[in-house]
Amino acid sequence: MSLLQVKDLTKRFGGLTAVNGVSFEVKEGEILSVIGPNGAGKSTLFKLITSFLKPSHGTITFKGEDITHLPPHVVARKGIVRTFQETNIFKEMTALQNVVLAHHLRCRASSWGIFFNSRQARKDETEFHQSALEILTYLGLAALKDEEARNLPHGHLRALEIAVALAANPTLLLLDEPFTGMNPEETDTAVEMVRGIRDRGVTVILVEHDMRAVMKISDRIVVLNFGTKIAEGKPKEIQQNPAVIEAYLGKEDEEAGF
Repeated sequence: MSLLQVKDLTKRFGGLTAVNGVSFEVKEGEILSVIGPNGAGKSTLFKLITSFLKPSHGTITFKGEDITHLPPHVVARKGIVRTFQETNIFKEMTALQNVVLAHHLRCRASSWGIFFNSRQARKDETEFHQSALEILTYLGLAALKDEEARNLPHGHLRALEIAVALAANPTLLLLDEPFTGMNPEETDTAVEMVRGIRDRGVTVILVEHDMRAVMKISDRIVVLNFGTKIAEGKPKEIQQNPAVIEAYLGKEDEEAGF
């Protein structure tokens, strides 16, 4: 069953076309990777799906509903949540505080209720605290819950960013380069973590430059080059696609990570 449908999506910035007529579907319960050389339009595509940018043309359908022109916070409430290339957590707060704070997209208390610490606001806070602990425990961060984010090593910092995203209770999670800067051992751990998230019922789209991780984790792959989709298929199909190999500047397969 298709969870997300992207049809003829185009984004122009003046005379530059960053995304050009891209179409694909994301099936419920799969891990779909979007790859391509630098400047291929991957991050722009993520911003379009999450409504941080509005398309020049095309439509985005989520659970059968056209969400193309909805505000970003409404799209997030509907279940589409993304992470970013750079960690966007509060470094001076603890891991637990970061995840509790991220739950407030789901807050049921009114603004006045929060200000006056109403019964609903207190109930929300208790539930958010418990949920945050469960998320941190699942991602292997429970022992670090009281550690300030600034003191966490890179791999744990990336895991905390995913924990913050999970706090919004996504149906579709978009991960922007989740394995960047990791050593092979950290990458293997992160790959298993993302698989575990999918196994808990969250569909995943990821943008990533680590081709070995992409080939290991993906059910399907979409390849962009200069804003245009040049290939789509299973990892083995992508590995053998001449257009994909050429898009990576003519590198040998081994050098490109295929």
